[in-house]
Amino acid sequence: MSETRLFQQAFSQDDPKPGQPRLRLMDNDGSDTFRSVHRGAAAFAEGFFAGIRNPNSHDDGLPELPEHEALEQWAALSVLARWVDTAALITA
Repeated sequence: MSETRLFQQAFSQDDPKPGQPRLRLMDNDGSDTFRSVHRGAAAFAEGFFAGIRNPNSHDDGLPELPEHEALEQWAALSVLARWVDTAALITA
């Protein structure tokens, strides 16, 4: 499964299904905030992998990043990792 599909599934607002658990950053209270937080987490993860992780991992022709840019990218990964680490795992 691609990382895009993985994060879309993990942060899906749908109820979990057998073999498809969900990560919850907050309780599903039916609010716009719940929908926004989970939609944003999935989009952020997809953007991180598409725009940062994949080019840095697969394109040997890219120049080395300046330190401040590398630290900014590390910070983006840190945000995503914290969300995954602190999320509640909800299973079917």
